[in-house]
Amino acid sequence: MNEAIAIFQVEARENLELIEQGLLDLLDRPEDRDLVDAVFRGLHTLKGSGAMFGFDALAGFTHHCETAFDRVRKGEVAATTDLVSAVLAARDHMRQLLEDPSGDHGAAGDALLADLERAVREADGAAAPETPKAGATTWRVKFELPADAFRNGANPLALLNELRDLGEAHVVVDTSRVPPLSRMEPTDLHLGWTVTLTTEHGRSAIEDVFIFVMDEMTLSIEAVDAEAAAPQEAPQAAPAAPKPPPKTPRSRPPPSRLRLRFRRPPPSPLLRPPPNRLKQAAPRPPRLPRACAFRPTAWMS
Repeated sequence: MNEAIAIFQVEARENLELIEQGLLDLLDRPEDRDLVDAVFRGLHTLKGSGAMFGFDALAGFTHHCETAFDRVRKGEVAATTDLVSAVLAARDHMRQLLEDPSGDHGAAGDALLADLERAVREADGAAAPETPKAGATTWRVKFELPADAFRNGANPLALLNELRDLGEAHVVVDTSRVPPLSRMEPTDLHLGWTVTLTTEHGRSAIEDVFIFVMDEMTLSIEAVDAEAAAPQEAPQAAPAAPKPPPKTPRSRPPPSRLRLRFRRPPPSPLLRPPPNRLKQAAPRPPRLPRACAFRPTAWMS
């Protein structure tokens, strides 16, 4: 079993124990807002972490219980005994989905959700007076997961979806840590994110999104003004290469690049006289003296 998943299951069991204790206390003190908030945060954390580590059935089932307690937290329905008891029964089913995620739990889950829906409808008429809301706050959330986050089972998209569930979110990705392709490991995570989140939830709800990865990550949460929180462009990993200047027609190359062509000069008239003067210019053979003239002899005739 993956070590990260084993750690998740241990922490999820502890979270279920806290949820159960909060629900039992709510049976005695149904108007306690702190207990309602604690149970809601526990359900919200269990749903988000379950989705992040691949426990989709657990995340989907817990989402219905979280939605019910979100209405209690907002004052839309009351924390009646039937509603709290329905979530207590659902808590036992969540435990089964955690321990045996591949089992056939569909029929049992549908029956529990039907009881929960009925309890919410009945509690809708017994809602407590709605408390005034403090108003929305804009937060700037910056986070970076470690390079081995994928190998440990973390899913940054699930974290972003959890933040979107809290309110209006604008996400900007940071690519400044992306190395060149020649040095990139395909299983490493090199991205970071900046989320501008406007929500009625407090800082603790944002921290709960990262509860299972907070020890290994870099996280910054700060409240900002809505106007000052205008979305910023993501930093680039490297500046783009400048475009080459447009080519201009070359009328004539510069002098340093002129190509010179030399033609052979015509022969000099002093070296090569015209044809009509060749006879005059040619030297005549010397005349032989008359005594040396050749005469045939008799034996040659």
